[in-house]
Amino acid sequence: MALNISKLYASVIDEEIKRSNIKREKLKIAARAVARSYSKKSLKKGTTYINYDIPDVRCAYMYKYSALHTGMVTKYFRKLIKKKELKNTFTGSISICSLGGGPGSDIVGIFKALGVIPYYSNRIKKVSILDICDGWHTSFEDIISRLKQGTVKDIPETFINSKKFKHELIEVDLLSPLQENAMEVIVNADIICMVKFVSAVLAQKKSLDALQMLGNLFKPGAVILFIDNFNGNVFESIENAFKQIGLHAVLGPQHETYVKYSESCEEIFGCRPQMAAKVSIVGCIKILTNNYTDEYFINNSSVTWKDESEDLINSSISTNMNNTNSDKYTQTELSDYYNTKNELTKGSNPKEIEELIDAVYDLLQVAEKLKECNKRHIHLCCQCH
Repeated sequence: MALNISKLYASVIDEEIKRSNIKREKLKIAARAVARSYSKKSLKKGTTYINYDIPDVRCAYMYKYSALHTGMVTKYFRKLIKKKELKNTFTGSISICSLGGGPGSDIVGIFKALGVIPYYSNRIKKVSILDICDGWHTSFEDIISRLKQGTVKDIPETFINSKKFKHELIEVDLLSPLQENAMEVIVNADIICMVKFVSAVLAQKKSLDALQMLGNLFKPGAVILFIDNFNGNVFESIENAFKQIGLHAVLGPQHETYVKYSESCEEIFGCRPQMAAKVSIVGCIKILTNNYTDEYFINNSSVTWKDESEDLINSSISTNMNNTNSDKYTQTELSDYYNTKNELTKGSNPKEIEELIDAVYDLLQVAEKLKECNKRHIHLCCQCH
C-alpha cells in the first residue's frame, strides 16, 4: 500500500530511531528544543541555532514540520504548473535545487505534484539540496530510497529512471562565497525551491546582499518556488530584490492559512505535529540576465553554466570578499536594502560587450513571446514553520 505523506515520514523516523537506538526521553527533549527554536520570540531575536547533525533532533523536526511542508509544496506547485506563463517551460530533462532544504520535504512535494502527470515521467534527472547541515544527508537518503521504490502515494516507481536519476546534498553556507559544486547546481537548476529559507537567514549580516547574488545566478527561464512565514513580512522584505534580479511573479503573492492533517505521536514526542501555518506564496520565473557580478560567491574558481546538452557560458571570476557568518535558524525584520554598483562591463572588450548586447536582445525576444502566449502553466512551492 502506498504511503501518504504522514506515513512516509513516520517510516523514515522509525528507521532512524532503530538505527541510532534513540530513547523516547531524548525524542521529547529534542521536540521541545525544535519547537523552541522556531518560536516567534526566538526567531525574532535571531540568535537561535539547533544542530541537525544529531539524529533525535532530525527525527523531532521531521515529525513536527515535514508533513506540513510537503503538503504545502504539493498544493501550490500544482497551482503553479497550471499557469499559462509556464506552458512549454519544461520540455526537456529537469534539475531541481532546494535552498536550505533539510531532509528534502520540498523535493517530495514537487515529486507528488508532478508524479500524477504522465508527461513528467522520467523527466527529473537530478535533485540537489544545498544546506548548512550535512547531518540531513542520512534522512535525505532514506527519503530518496522510498521515492525510487514507488512506495509513496502519487509517485509511481516509473516516475524516476533509477539508472539516470541523480541526487545529492551539499553542505554549504549560502551566505558565504560558494564552492564550485554549489555554484554549478544553482546555475543549472530549472526549478529552485526557497521553502522557509529566506526567513531563516534574514537576521544575518549582509543576508540581502547574499540573497540578491544568489538570485543573479538563476538562469533565465528558471522557475522559483517561494513559501515562507506570513508573520514578519518576509516576502515584503525581499520583494524589491526579487524584481531587481528579474524574477517575474506568475503566482501570487498570496497569503493564506494552510491546513494539513498529520498523525500524532504525542506519547513519543510529547507534542503534536504542526498542522496549520499562515504563509506567503509566490511563484516566479527568471526573465532577466544578471545585473551584478557573481564575485561575492566565487573565490578564484571556474564555473560552467550548462544547458541540456551543451556549455553556454564558461567563465572565471575571482574575489577578495571576506567570508560571512551564517546562522541558518534565525529570522527577523530587515533593514533597508543596500545599493550596489554594477561593474559587469568593467574591463570588458568590445567583442564581449557586443555579445552581451546580443544576449540581452535574445532575452527580450523571449520575454515578448512569454507575453504573447495565451496558455501556460506554473506552480510554486516553499515551506514554513
